[in-house]
Amino acid sequence: MKRAMEFPAYRDLMKDKKILYYISRSDYFLKEMGYTDHGINHAGWVAEKARFALLETIGDRRKAELAGIAGLLHDIGHVISRHDHAQNGAIIAYNLLKEKGFFDDDLTEITYAIGNHEEETGIPATEIASALVIADKSHVHRSRVRDERNIFQDIHDRVNYAVLDADLEVEKENRIIRLVLKIDTEISDLLDYFSIFQPRMEMCRRATERLGFKFRLRINDTDL
Repeated sequence: MKRAMEFPAYRDLMKDKKILYYISRSDYFLKEMGYTDHGINHAGWVAEKARFALLETIGDRRKAELAGIAGLLHDIGHVISRHDHAQNGAIIAYNLLKEKGFFDDDLTEITYAIGNHEEETGIPATEIASALVIADKSHVHRSRVRDERNIFQDIHDRVNYAVLDADLEVEKENRIIRLVLKIDTEISDLLDYFSIFQPRMEMCRRATERLGFKFRLRINDTDL
């Protein structure tokens, strides 16, 4: 018999001052390094979409909340370094959540997901890790660009700035998870998107297959 959830929902943790501090500090260091926004807006988006992905695919509320928590904390390893931030973040998240009384089974699910969300080193071998990967790699949007003047020099800023809307859809009957994008092609050519995000889309494909679904992409109302 499944035990009831004994841990706070990710939305409750979004009010926790210590967790907000680590998210804010990790984003501060990324800003100083010249990266796109990784603050509470990004963390909250990823948390919500990871939770949504599991609710809509496997329907397990407990795992969905764990995916949401992993999404909220997935980038806090940047307080140590951009390099190996996934693994560093998993250790920090373990300590933060252990203080709050999380059970070891739940802690290790979260830490595995966080430690495996980057395409260079990660393997989305669990449902929670898969949901985190899909959500994180799907968050492309102009709101993540810190200074629009950089779009002419930085391809990542340019592609993000060109994305006017991004969302995830789940078609249960066809077993499809679809990333739906609206891109202003006058700002960035579609080839720019694929040139920098192809490894991310490949990781999304593997993660989606772990959930028993297929990953699909729709850009400007065209299925690709």
